[in-house]
Amino acid sequence: MHCNIVLTTGSSSGIGAGIAKLFARLGANVVITGRNQTEIQLVANECQQLSPKKLKPLQVRADISKSTELQSLLDQTIKTYGQLDVLVNNAGMGLRANVTDKQFVSVFDKILSVNLRPYVELSHLSVPYLNKTNGTIISISSIMSTVPMKNSLAYEVSKAGVDMMTRVLALELGPNIRVNTINPGVTETSMQPDIDPEKWEIRKRQFISRTPLKRIGQPQDIAEGCVWLASESASFITGTNLVIDGGLIYNAGGL
Repeated sequence: MHCNIVLTTGSSSGIGAGIAKLFARLGANVVITGRNQTEIQLVANECQQLSPKKLKPLQVRADISKSTELQSLLDQTIKTYGQLDVLVNNAGMGLRANVTDKQFVSVFDKILSVNLRPYVELSHLSVPYLNKTNGTIISISSIMSTVPMKNSLAYEVSKAGVDMMTRVLALELGPNIRVNTINPGVTETSMQPDIDPEKWEIRKRQFISRTPLKRIGQPQDIAEGCVWLASESASFITGTNLVIDGGLIYNAGGL
């Protein structure tokens, strides 16, 4: 598998942690990064235990909405490992606001500063290193990039931007670098605690009832797709969207 050095943003929790753990289990050197050092340490320890050779992950605390910290994240990765094979743009946030809300523009700016701009900037910064390794860029989007829902304009625009970024980069960076997107459906992650637990359980049952496979996704489901896209098995795949949602995308209207 062509995944010696893997950098996943937002890998201290949720989908990102699931991706890092699976790569670690398959023998890759992984970079664990996020904003909470305690969470970074916990995931890094778990990755080391899962690693066949007990490889110690690089831990980098970074706020990816800040260009200086994004540059430092990449610099520390290259300084430690000397190369980069797989960049996974994953860190994200999910604030909701209606376009009529007074705080809408500030919510919009905040979401794009985390969900889109760092994906573009880190991809841009990583190109020289990925060129050397015939590496790959995988970005985590959402089925909400194509399914419109009320009060989610900022989030959905950010994810639609990720999808289009992937297509343009695939054209610009071939043949050396492959660029793809994964579009998860509802996935069990730490994004949900902001919702009242009882309301989330009701929502979850609604999602499950509409999902043909009758469950919501787990980080492992997304990680499996990510590992496959990074592998030689996907060597002729670039510029595509891999939807991993149990079929929800075809039944999500009006949720």
